[in-house]
Amino acid sequence: MGNVLVRVPHQYAYVVEYFGRYNKTLGPGFYFLLPFVQRVAYRHSLKEQAFNVNAQSAVTKDNVYIQIDGVLYLRVDDPFKSSYGAKDALNYTYILAQSIMRSEIGKLDLDATFRERETLNAKILGQIVSATADWGIKCSRYEIKDIKVGDSMRKVMNLEAESERQKRAEVKISEGKMSSDINIAEGNKASKILEAKAKAQELYLTGMATANRITLLNNAISTPDGGEAARYNLADLYIKALKNLAQEDKTLIIKANLNDPEDVIRKSLKLMNKEGKEEFSEVNTVKTEFTREPSLELESEKKGAENF
Repeated sequence: MGNVLVRVPHQYAYVVEYFGRYNKTLGPGFYFLLPFVQRVAYRHSLKEQAFNVNAQSAVTKDNVYIQIDGVLYLRVDDPFKSSYGAKDALNYTYILAQSIMRSEIGKLDLDATFRERETLNAKILGQIVSATADWGIKCSRYEIKDIKVGDSMRKVMNLEAESERQKRAEVKISEGKMSSDINIAEGNKASKILEAKAKAQELYLTGMATANRITLLNNAISTPDGGEAARYNLADLYIKALKNLAQEDKTLIIKANLNDPEDVIRKSLKLMNKEGKEEFSEVNTVKTEFTREPSLELESEKKGAENF
């Protein structure tokens, strides 16, 4: 009887037994086997295969029932171990993945299950690789496809998510308002600083002007016509004082006579008329208003009487 020709395809491995015992592993190519003595006991595909891990019930750490499914990527790494390490290594790996997945879900609460999916995938993959090393199976990846919860729990999660979004929105609004208040406060502060600086500059300039005026007045008084300058200054101060009294809401009638009242008033009125600020019809009396004292009325004496 002739030899049996065997062809092994690419990415396949055949395990040959000799009288029922392991003989050798055949890679891709053509081989001759002795009939009745040698036989191909196992044929393994070395390609990576994807297995859908069907949805199954699991309980999280906070006692929430969920439905979870995934995808498992496997390939035969050692044909000898895969043939003799387990009766059905691929199926056993599939069942093991389901068990490990339920175990890892029980270690996490519901929020962590959704949040740490990548970490959960890595933990499940690590345990599968360690458990299937003696079966000649290589697990390259494990991915959780979907996590489903009951309708009541879904409603609770939606309410919680909505509350969290509203909370973040309120935080953003409060942060914006706080930033706005800070900017307004900083603006007010800067405005007050500038106002204070302007006021200080104004006082400085006013002081300088007063000092210059006093200096000029002293110089004018020291001249032969200094008396005229002094009287002019007195009249100017007198008119300004009366104008300040005119801003109040009380009535005061004053008979103006300071040493030489007619001369002071006459010259004051002439100066005011020249400036075009006020007009007076009489020289002896001036009428104004103020708030500090009650109304006071002084009767005028006859022309030429004593000064008050």
